[in-house]
Amino acid sequence: MDATIIGSIVGALIGAAAAIIVAVITSRAQHTKYIAELDRQNAQYISEFEKQNALMMYRLEQLELKVSQHNHFDTRLVAAEQQIKTLFNQRAG
Repeated sequence: MDATIIGSIVGALIGAAAAIIVAVITSRAQHTKYIAELDRQNAQYISEFEKQNALMMYRLEQLELKVSQHNHFDTRLVAAEQQIKTLFNQRAG
């Protein structure tokens, strides 16, 4: 084989190897950047979820408080009716 042919083949192989190395490095860098962006988006979604969850928990607590107040109102109403009945009977009698 002629030296120029061997030189051309070696040069082509070196060029191909360099292109492959650059492609691998670029691909890895893009992958790392993509993963970092996904992590940022996930953190943002989690933060939004936690805010919404806190708001729902607050509203649920407020609703429970209102239900509890309503339940106590029912008990107090029965007691008030008994007191009214007693006062009415005392006046009548």
